[in-house]
Amino acid sequence: MVKEDFAEHKLLSKIARLYYVDDINQQKIAEKLNISRTKVSRSISRAKQLNIVNISINSPADEFTDLESALEKAFDLKECLIVSSGENDTELYRNMAVSIAGLFDRLFVDGDTLGVGWGATLKNISACIEPLRKINIQTVPLLGGLGRSGIEVHTNAVASMIAEKYGGISYAMHSPAVLDSSEARKIMEKDSSVAEVFRMAAKINTALLGLSDIGQQSTMIKTGNFSIEDFKYLESLGIVGDVNLIFINEQGHTVANDLDERLLRLSANKLKNVKNIIGAAFGASKIKVILGALRGNLINILVTDDKTAGQLIKQA
Repeated sequence: MVKEDFAEHKLLSKIARLYYVDDINQQKIAEKLNISRTKVSRSISRAKQLNIVNISINSPADEFTDLESALEKAFDLKECLIVSSGENDTELYRNMAVSIAGLFDRLFVDGDTLGVGWGATLKNISACIEPLRKINIQTVPLLGGLGRSGIEVHTNAVASMIAEKYGGISYAMHSPAVLDSSEARKIMEKDSSVAEVFRMAAKINTALLGLSDIGQQSTMIKTGNFSIEDFKYLESLGIVGDVNLIFINEQGHTVANDLDERLLRLSANKLKNVKNIIGAAFGASKIKVILGALRGNLINILVTDDKTAGQLIKQA
């Protein structure tokens, strides 16, 4: 090492030690060494470039940071939150609920409105969620009811449970999501209570959605709103699942189908205008619909487990 390089490295090492080890701020380092604050800042950056400084984060919460960053870059996500899959689904739901509670704590202030979807994943997350603080939020459904009114996967039940946990209020959608005809849907859209909920839904900043596949074990089959024949028809069109009853293919494109005209839900165009669209999903059966939602920009924040995330990055 030539003298000039040695002198530079010596100064960089001294500045790095003062900054990182002795916890002295940049202005005081500049005064101590009789150099400018700008030179201190540049020297800190230079020390990292030359590997004089190696920064490591030692935290159990940092376990999936690299994978989160990779997915964020691959799908241009605002944020990805990956949790441990745990020993069983109950533990996984709790882990997801903890991450979502932290996310809500950053996103919400009193008076905000949260739009919610439906399904088994959201039902279990909302049951497990423990708010970090009470926030006076309003919750509104983003689609009509799926399943019998009163069962816990029903969208109104999910909205109510989250609002209750946060000390806010919830609004209900008094209509099924799947109607008998397009005429019936148009009539329900004009109902004053339904119209009011959709007016509120169109103004939300944050949505929490589940993602449904079209396999025979899908919750949508269990609710009785769709038949296996319906799913076979959707599959024949290249559809892999839905986001808020918006049926998509694996590339993320919405696919026209005979069921659309009978569905009461926030449209894809209005959903994409929401600032924070949180998709919560996991499992091998959900890989295709998650990929579609990511590619189609139907969600911009993903909450999932490490196993699912590993599969997603392989196909990114």
